[in-house]
Amino acid sequence: MIMVQGCTYKSYTSKLETPIERELVKNDYFSSIDSKSNKTLSASTGDELFVMNRFLPSSKEVVIISSPTANKFPRNSKWSGTYQYNDGRSGDLIVYTTPEYYNGTLGVILDDNEELATTHPLVQVEGVKTGRRWKLNASGKFFTIPSKNFDSWALRYGGHYDNKYIFEIVNKHESKNTDVLQTINVSEKTFLKGIIIRNVRVLGLSTDEYGVIEYQVSDVLGQRVK
Repeated sequence: MIMVQGCTYKSYTSKLETPIERELVKNDYFSSIDSKSNKTLSASTGDELFVMNRFLPSSKEVVIISSPTANKFPRNSKWSGTYQYNDGRSGDLIVYTTPEYYNGTLGVILDDNEELATTHPLVQVEGVKTGRRWKLNASGKFFTIPSKNFDSWALRYGGHYDNKYIFEIVNKHESKNTDVLQTINVSEKTFLKGIIIRNVRVLGLSTDEYGVIEYQVSDVLGQRVK
């Protein structure tokens, strides 16, 4: 009689008495000039004062990592911490599962920052092959909150002519060329008082004999939504 022995796996998981329910932590709106806000900057004729990219996060988390199993990770699903993992070296880690992925019998091992942990972070927590693990071709956060770039442009300094300061709004997103979308001429008095262009405040501070301007920028829209 021939006996066929299946593979056995060492299980380091134990079921939590109380599942850890995840709360969606939504990132704030942000823009590319946040780091430059209210700092003294300078520009010469032809320079870009700043490049604006405004981002707004989605209200839904998604999983974009590929699964090594026949069934793919559900893109939109609610995951909970249902098991604890500890192989004696890793410390206490949490296994997150969802009923929409193998009925919760397979889960991902994450650390306190919800980043993929261990060399084989996909683990089977129930069934005859409990303890079986898989590698993932990814690292870092398992859950992603995608951000949409909804505003992309730049402001370029066109110089000082006929007692006017010239600024050009330049396309930075929809075209590979730096198309000028709009030209704005303002007086020195207006420039030093501050102007608002597409919800960005540009405050002129000074200019020198070579046409170099000093200025500050702040995101007016960001101040409204934060």
